[in-house]
Amino acid sequence: MDKLLPKKYIFIDESGDASFYAKKKKLLVGTDGFQPLLSLGMVMIEDKKTVHQALKELMTLIKEDVLFNSLACVNDPKGWYLHARNDHTDIKLKMVEFLRRLDGYKTFVVLGRKRLSTFQNKHNSNESEFYFDLVYHLLKDRMNDEKYFYQIILAGRTGSSATKLKEAIEKAIQRDNSFRKNQLEIKFECKTAPSNLVPELSIVDYML
Repeated sequence: MDKLLPKKYIFIDESGDASFYAKKKKLLVGTDGFQPLLSLGMVMIEDKKTVHQALKELMTLIKEDVLFNSLACVNDPKGWYLHARNDHTDIKLKMVEFLRRLDGYKTFVVLGRKRLSTFQNKHNSNESEFYFDLVYHLLKDRMNDEKYFYQIILAGRTGSSATKLKEAIEKAIQRDNSFRKNQLEIKFECKTAPSNLVPELSIVDYML
């Protein structure tokens, strides 16, 4: 019965990384190339079918356009999908123009400062704990309507990530309910998925 409720879809992606250490536990903090911030973003969509179709049409247009389909990124033998870091400047411009016209989505972003003391004391020097703590902060105050079923998709992580994602979501819901006079029963489902298979994740990627 839960899945018969109208749905809100949440897509989550990142910019940067959660790394504090390199191989052999070499500390990266303070070294050249260390990224002091991890950005985590999400888009929330209700009409997934319309947004998905619009993105697929944009990708088809790019792949069929002679001005774009000769570009190295589009001709990648491994396949091409919209990705801000890899896309040619002209494709980036086309995607930005597309997003300016697109309706039906909301974007939220959190920034995580990679402070070594916090990482050691709060996150037990565990990069996964740091990452999913940010996921929790991203999701709190966002799932606040029990008339909807929330479908949450996290980009690119594997292994135990689905379990940790579920725990972060439950923690966010519990935190939100602690501030409510009447607690809400928020229903959700979550999973991880590769970015190249979920076009909606490209919206988050470009927003970051």
